[in-house]
Amino acid sequence: MNNLKVYVISSVRPEPSSAGQVILHRHLTDIPSLECEVYGLEPEVVTTSTVIRRIMGRLTQTRAQRFAQDFWAWRDGRWLDALLPTSVSDPTCSVVLTVAQGDASGAAQRFAQKHCLPLVTFFHDWWPDMVSLHPPFRRILEQRFRELYRQSQLALCVSEGMRVELGPHHNAQVLSPIPSKVTQLPETSKRTNTLKVLYFGNLHEYGPMVAEALQEVKGHTQIRMEARGANPSWPDSCLLEMEQAGLWHDFAPRAVLDRWFESADAFLVPMVFDPRMRRRMETSFPSKMVEMAQMGKPLVVWGPEYCSAVQWAQRGDRALCVTDPNPVALRIALEKLVSSPEEYQRLSSAAIEAAQTDLCHVRIQAQFLEALSGTLGMGD
Repeated sequence: MNNLKVYVISSVRPEPSSAGQVILHRHLTDIPSLECEVYGLEPEVVTTSTVIRRIMGRLTQTRAQRFAQDFWAWRDGRWLDALLPTSVSDPTCSVVLTVAQGDASGAAQRFAQKHCLPLVTFFHDWWPDMVSLHPPFRRILEQRFRELYRQSQLALCVSEGMRVELGPHHNAQVLSPIPSKVTQLPETSKRTNTLKVLYFGNLHEYGPMVAEALQEVKGHTQIRMEARGANPSWPDSCLLEMEQAGLWHDFAPRAVLDRWFESADAFLVPMVFDPRMRRRMETSFPSKMVEMAQMGKPLVVWGPEYCSAVQWAQRGDRALCVTDPNPVALRIALEKLVSSPEEYQRLSSAAIEAAQTDLCHVRIQAQFLEALSGTLGMGD
């Protein structure tokens, strides 16, 4: 692919920090054929629009949070319009890229239309279900979310469930979250007489489930479960208990994380059973599972039958799936895994195979670059 100018106009920016930002960062950095300009940072220029934005930003930290979020949905990122380039040097080799999250995607859509550029959009989460809004504004946000999908020349959906829920599209592709690039995958793991199961990531929405799992296997003679993540949504007494027992750890430097990962015998992938979050579970895909697969240890998916992680795992029997919300069912499944070296070996091999195929950095990046270059000449 020849040099391609990518205008990244997004509330989720390509940075090596949170999950969504890391994914963009991996796609867009160290690619000689891509020249990127990134927009969406908080503006340094003081204007009426930016002052109002800052005031509303402060309101999101108060009881008026929902009204502030209504305001963001109504404005649709217009604070960013005046901060974008007024012209494009070479429209024939330029595309606009955004993530369907936050309000900057509205500015990206308008910029692409104004300059007749192809619009490329990542659909990683069902954003209208993630933000606290009053019903009329939620409907507005839902309409704009779907319109962004229809107006995108390339829609990159994180799961098949996302593509199905968004509906027909002339160029919608399923693109898995891209993992870190590894030079060599590990060999198949050999199980010991105990099973150490690790979870790392979001302990807010998944916090209650993880706490139940930790409590269920606490003190087990053959199973030890540990979790790592910031600000768990647990009662103080539970947090203190888990910390003192060495079952919960805060985020740590990469070297510490790597040693902790290496100590694992398996990885837990929870997906919420709450029916109110069904659409999010059907459409999202856990990026942490992609990272876990690279480590060549069995994946244990604990979630409803309809969630994307279970649907993916059951194709080819690539993980141990527990679809009962009762933590007792999880414990029983782990006990069976401890007592079956053959099944442990098979699941370890399945994780490695997934890391070599569906969840391979090189394959996912090649698909992204091919799809991106394919949008050239598709602008209106």
